[in-house]
Amino acid sequence: MNHRDTMTIIEKLRPVTTVDDRWPAPARDSALDRILIAATASPPLPPRRSRRRRLLLITAVTAGLVTSSAGIAGAAGLLPESFTKPLSFWTSETGGAVDVQTARRVAQAPGPDGKVLSVWSATGKDGTVCIAPLFESPGNLDRPAPTDFKLAGGQCVPVNQGMESFGNGGGSADMRGIHTMWFTAGNAVRADLRLPDGTVRRAVRAEGMFFVWYFASDSVKPPTLVGYDAAGRILAEMPMPNLNTPTPTGN
Repeated sequence: MNHRDTMTIIEKLRPVTTVDDRWPAPARDSALDRILIAATASPPLPPRRSRRRRLLLITAVTAGLVTSSAGIAGAAGLLPESFTKPLSFWTSETGGAVDVQTARRVAQAPGPDGKVLSVWSATGKDGTVCIAPLFESPGNLDRPAPTDFKLAGGQCVPVNQGMESFGNGGGSADMRGIHTMWFTAGNAVRADLRLPDGTVRRAVRAEGMFFVWYFASDSVKPPTLVGYDAAGRILAEMPMPNLNTPTPTGN
């Protein structure tokens, strides 16, 4: 039975009233047709929410937040205490001028044992620059601060100290004999570390300094650091020390 047949039956059952004169037939038929359609049509079922899809969306959003948090923390300077605490000497050496939370990874190069030698630095309000070389897992330069790393010393120096090539520097050594050294670049644009076996390792340049690492032993000749100008001419040469060997003292 279609809608029109149903409307005819209802019209025959409807008692006669005086409203017919005031309600034109076309308008009445149209209204009745709308009522019949609304009454006989099945109401739409509410959309069924998939619990699986909802959980997947939550997982995706959560993963996005975790990833974003790491990036935002690095950009906003919210470095973890496990990383900033070993660098607290920056604050003490500069009287609070350098904020450890502003530390950033500025350079890196291959290091020992599958690690990289990375250089972290921060600049204080007075222009003082603090640096800290460390060994960590490889990755992009702008990755978050490492949770597992080995600090290899560091120092704070005045900005634009203007010293000659290899005129000033510092270093550290671990119990295995792995040395990490850094020296002012001066006019040198690059520096190479010449190892006893003939291997040449490019030094890392950052914040006006060259950074190198090497293994030192009493039975191995120490390497030599060589600095070059833009034309490739040698500006400075310096044999690297063995910090694990006691310095002789006079009587």
